[in-house]
Amino acid sequence: MRQRKFTAFGIGLAMLYWIAESVVHRYIYAEDFFEVVPSDLNEIWMRVLIISLILGFGIFADNRAAKIRNKEREKREVFLATVRSTQHILNNLLNQLQLAFFELDERHELESDTRRLLKRSIKEGKEQVERLSSVTEMRSESIEKSVKPQ
Repeated sequence: MRQRKFTAFGIGLAMLYWIAESVVHRYIYAEDFFEVVPSDLNEIWMRVLIISLILGFGIFADNRAAKIRNKEREKREVFLATVRSTQHILNNLLNQLQLAFFELDERHELESDTRRLLKRSIKEGKEQVERLSSVTEMRSESIEKSVKPQ
């Protein structure tokens, strides 16, 4: 029912309109008796036309909302697939850098400043990938914020 809330609202509004129209005819136009279903054919087709427009708009709004939800879901799926792929590539790169770092460190071919810089770069890269993969809001601001150094 959640997916068709505009249609349900349209049905309720159409029923309310039908009753209100009957009340208006009884009390404003001073007809002799209260008719829920009018005897005048012209009155019936006018009500049916208006009710059809209300229901049509409800159905249209539900369809548009479903399309928007589907597009948002697709965007989220593409983003998550991109993040997972990026995370996989970056993890491979960081692991290879770490392996190279260990080999250079074993040979004592790194100066202490270079060693600290390389360690910090590997650590920051891993942290940024983790933060990027934990983004829940698919907005450019939240994505950019996740990869900024802290």
